[in-house]
Amino acid sequence: MRELVDARGLACPTPVVRTREALKGGAAEIEVLVDNPTARDNVCRFAASQGCRSEVFEEEGMFRIAITRGEEEADAASSPETSARTVVVLSADVMGRGDEGLGKILIKAFLNTLAESDPPPWRVVLFNRGVLLAVDGGEGVEALSNLERMGVEVLVCGTCLDYFKAKERVAVGTVSNMYDILTTMLSATNSVTI
Repeated sequence: MRELVDARGLACPTPVVRTREALKGGAAEIEVLVDNPTARDNVCRFAASQGCRSEVFEEEGMFRIAITRGEEEADAASSPETSARTVVVLSADVMGRGDEGLGKILIKAFLNTLAESDPPPWRVVLFNRGVLLAVDGGEGVEALSNLERMGVEVLVCGTCLDYFKAKERVAVGTVSNMYDILTTMLSATNSVTI
């Protein structure tokens, strides 16, 4: 029997949390209803992280996501490797307090240096004003793009993008949610917060 999760109209990260609860409850097949592309993408990404297959159907202003458990369910986030799990967390588009102009110079230098680090971080998390680093014209677009090319995941808070009315201007990274951000931070073996 397929379990239904109606997450229409629910704010981030509730659609992912409800999907997670259904999977933890043992459902072999889950049907998730969401009403926006960000929730659709977040639920699909979460399902994949759990070793599940998902298929999306768009109908009348909503998305129906059919999730089926895979043969091997393994959540990389819940069983981290012992190395290469450094997370860099950026909550501002400047570095340090004081002069904003200097802060913009410093954050750009930090990101460019981070792109040259060996080994590179596992993930970069952007929230609050930090998301502005990943939008068109942002100080961090080039360096963050370089990091992505190196295999570093860049997670950009969708709620923050909505707040700054910048979701349509994202130039780099994956629009994410608080569940992914929290899971990333809890899975890190090391974190750097700016």
